[in-house]
Amino acid sequence: MNLNIIAYGLYFSITAFIILRIGWLFYHFGAVYLHDLYPNQPELANSLNSILLIGYYLLNLGYVALSLSYWPALSSTAQMLALLFDKIGFICIALGVIHFANMAWVRLLKNKNQIITNNKFNRHDN
Repeated sequence: MNLNIIAYGLYFSITAFIILRIGWLFYHFGAVYLHDLYPNQPELANSLNSILLIGYYLLNLGYVALSLSYWPALSSTAQMLALLFDKIGFICIALGVIHFANMAWVRLLKNKNQIITNNKFNRHDN
């Protein structure tokens, strides 16, 4: 059997599992941050959480599927394993970067929300 077909199957299976599992964890545990960001709007927080999950899945699974077209022809098992570890490692690093970027975004929104809230309560109407 062609090594590329085996590598494609392994790569997509492993990365799909990682992406789906991490996405579910982000969805499940990230809801707390969104409910903190929108304390009086639980429907908005839940909707935003679902939209973020769908976008996360589409972005990552789409990248994984697209990246398969750029693989070289494999001629040995060692080359296949090296390529698999390289590509899977890149996906893991990319997921970490996306996670920290999202956390920074949530933190900035929280700070902006606190500034707006504080300005509403500290404003003196004469």
